[in-house]
Amino acid sequence: MNRTIIIRAFVQQIRDKSTYIYFLLFPLALMLVLGSILQGAFGTSEIENKIDPIQIRYVATDQKKGAQFEAILQEVSTPKLVFKASSDEKQAINALKEKQADVYLSIGKNIDVEMNELSDIQFTLLKSYLVELFQTMHRLEGAQRFGQAPEEISDVSEKLDKALVVDQTNLKKPATSYQYYSVAMIALFILYMAENGLEMFGKSRRHKTLQREAISPVSRQTIINSTFLGHVLLGLCAVFVLMVITQTVFDVPWQQQFGFSFLNLSSLMILFLALGAFLETIGKEVGMGITQIIIQIAAFLGGGYFPVSEEMMNFSPMGWVMGPIREALWTNNALQWRGIILNLLFAVLMFLSMSIVLNRREEF
Repeated sequence: MNRTIIIRAFVQQIRDKSTYIYFLLFPLALMLVLGSILQGAFGTSEIENKIDPIQIRYVATDQKKGAQFEAILQEVSTPKLVFKASSDEKQAINALKEKQADVYLSIGKNIDVEMNELSDIQFTLLKSYLVELFQTMHRLEGAQRFGQAPEEISDVSEKLDKALVVDQTNLKKPATSYQYYSVAMIALFILYMAENGLEMFGKSRRHKTLQREAISPVSRQTIINSTFLGHVLLGLCAVFVLMVITQTVFDVPWQQQFGFSFLNLSSLMILFLALGAFLETIGKEVGMGITQIIIQIAAFLGGGYFPVSEEMMNFSPMGWVMGPIREALWTNNALQWRGIILNLLFAVLMFLSMSIVLNRREEF
C-alpha cells in the first residue's frame, strides 16, 4: 500500500460536491419524505382505526343458548363488532342481502354463520371474537352440567391469567417508518458506490495523476490497491456518518449492534465499489448502463423501496444485509453473518479479476 495514493484518492472524492449530494443529502431527504408519507403503514396502533365496524344480525332459535349468548355479549364487547337481534331468520337474511348487515348468526343447537365479503383483517377479528365467545358458552354449559356455578369457572380463568407471568424486559418495539427507511436508504445509496468504482481510475486519468503514478517506482498493483483503499475509506466514512445522524435524528437503535450493522453495510459498500471498478475495466462504455440496472434490481429485491419477503431478499446483496440488520436491531434472534461473508467474497473475486485485467494491459 502507498499512503500518499490512498490519501490522494480519498481527498479527491472529498473535494467533489456530488459526494455530499449522493451520500448525505439525498439519503437523508428520502428518509424524511418516505418516513413521513408511509408512517401509517408501519404504525400498528393505527390499524384498529382503519377497520370498518362489522354489522352482525343474529337470531336465537334455541332460547337457552340465546340467553347465554346475550348474557355473554353484555360482558364481552368491542366497538368494531355491532350485534343486533333480528325477529326472525328472513329479516336477518334480507339485511344481509341488502348490505345492511355483514354477518348473520343462527344460534340454535349448532351455530351457523353467513357473511358477506369482509376484508382479511375484519375476518380475522370476527373469527377471533366468535371463537372466544363460543368457548365461553361451552364453559358455561360445562359448569351447569357438573353443577358448578359459572363464577367458579371465571375464577379459574382469572387465576390462570395471574399465574401466567410474561417477561417483557427484552421485548423490542417494531421499527417505525422513519427507522425502516433510515436503514433502507443508507443501504440503497451505498449501492451507488458502484459509480465511484466506475470513476475510480477515470478521474485520475483526467487529472493526469494516474500517469504520474504509473511512471513512479510504485508497482501497478500497489497503485490499484491504494486507489481502491482510498475509495473504501470514503465509503466507510459515509456509512459511519449516516449511522450517527440517523441514530440522533430518527432514533434508529444502532447502539444495540453498532459494530455488526456497520460491518454489514460496509461489506455491501465494498462489494458495489468493486463491482463498479470491475465493470469499468471489462465493460468500457456499457459499464455504466449495466451498473444502473444491477443497482435497481438489487434495491427492489433487497427491500430498499418497500418491505419484501425473505425469499426475495435472498436474491439481492442488499437483502443479505437488510434482513440481518433488522433482526439484530428489532428482534432477539442470533446474529446472521452470512451477508457479510457473501458480500466480501464476491468483492474479493471481482477485485482480483479487475487487477488481473489491469496488470495485463499495456496502458493502465
